[in-house]
Amino acid sequence: MARSKLVSLDEAVASVHDGMSITAGGFAHSHQPMGFFRALMRTGVKDLTIMGVAECWVAEWLAAAGMLRRAYFSNFMFEGFGRCRRFSEGIENGTIEAEDHSHFGMVMRFMAAGLGLPFMPMRSQAGTDIMNVRGFENPSDKAQMFRSPFDGEMLSLISPLNPDIAVIHAARADELGNVELYGTTSVIEEQVRAAATVIVTVEEIVSTDEIRRNPQATLIPGMMVDKLVHLPYGAFPLGIYGYYEYDNAALAEYYEASRSPKTTRLWLDKWVHGIKSHWDYLDAHGASRLLSRRTDPHLGYKYDIPEEVAI
Repeated sequence: MARSKLVSLDEAVASVHDGMSITAGGFAHSHQPMGFFRALMRTGVKDLTIMGVAECWVAEWLAAAGMLRRAYFSNFMFEGFGRCRRFSEGIENGTIEAEDHSHFGMVMRFMAAGLGLPFMPMRSQAGTDIMNVRGFENPSDKAQMFRSPFDGEMLSLISPLNPDIAVIHAARADELGNVELYGTTSVIEEQVRAAATVIVTVEEIVSTDEIRRNPQATLIPGMMVDKLVHLPYGAFPLGIYGYYEYDNAALAEYYEASRSPKTTRLWLDKWVHGIKSHWDYLDAHGASRLLSRRTDPHLGYKYDIPEEVAI
């Protein structure tokens, strides 16, 4: 008989240990598992490696907390704000080692790992410094050029990346870990397939019968999930399609605080270390603020009609 994958947030967070590699779902201000990572930031785990495509807020907060040692990544920046200051500072002063990729290059490394292949061919990145400039990885271990035996064309062969843990925030799941995700899914499927352990936090827990009514939305089947956490508003202050939009004021508060290491520490003291639990974090923002970010249940997003055209 299939068993429940449900665990507490603390139990899921306890899966992460010093020196592990981790990848997190989401893109820009959407779908990133911020509730999980706030809890992780309170544990003091250190020397983590992030393998990421665009989970900029996860990377920035781990860097701000001094937990990040290495990064395989393609681009981390805050949409509408600018650079990830603490992450960038870590790269610049050498406290965070970096291995640079294109977006597609990172996706192909995850895909190779998820398919159990020793490499994945691709046409791009060839002739760029991404192929030749050394980070912490030997360039030949990261990618090599290869002439196709079929048409003689030169291709890039990209090696696999296997994160120890993938952390995903999604819409809903049943207790068996069958996970539904709506909207922009980025490369979540590839990240899940590549990782040794998969942790999923979700907005809702529903019955298996309910999951079976909409099978095309089950992006992650239960057999791929190790631990499941019921965590409403688990992406907040970021958004998740069909539930709530990101909170621009909360994001701007961090971005302003990140202008200096001192003000960043004050922000961490207030919003991470000064908060005991996920529920206390939500209480600190207040129900009216949380509810104001809820999306239209039919559209999946929040549509604000300008006052001058409102009837």
